[in-house]
Amino acid sequence: MLFVSDNINDFGNRVQSCRMEGDSMQPTIEPCEVVAFVDCGGLALTSGIYVYTMDAFGRPCLFIKRIEPLADGSLKIISDNHHYETFTLNTDEQKEIKIHGRVLASLAVRRFV
Repeated sequence: MLFVSDNINDFGNRVQSCRMEGDSMQPTIEPCEVVAFVDCGGLALTSGIYVYTMDAFGRPCLFIKRIEPLADGSLKIISDNHHYETFTLNTDEQKEIKIHGRVLASLAVRRFV
């Protein structure tokens, strides 16, 4: 799902983290899990799970989705939760997104305070 773009935290020079806010990537990533991702130079050259920003509801929002590059240069955007539709971004539409990085891991976090 989506969440505000100020939800990114820096850990060193390459690894960043954010929190999954919705259920669109269930069962792979559960809501409220912390996701660690690494800078990929703004490109999704191989299939994987990525963090990206795209305007939604009139403001920039972060998304965590599975991205599959296609032979024609388009990107297939996939939610692991089958209640969400898969869609494709052609090369022109890709100008509207900023890919922050490729997901390395997710971690369930329980808060006690």
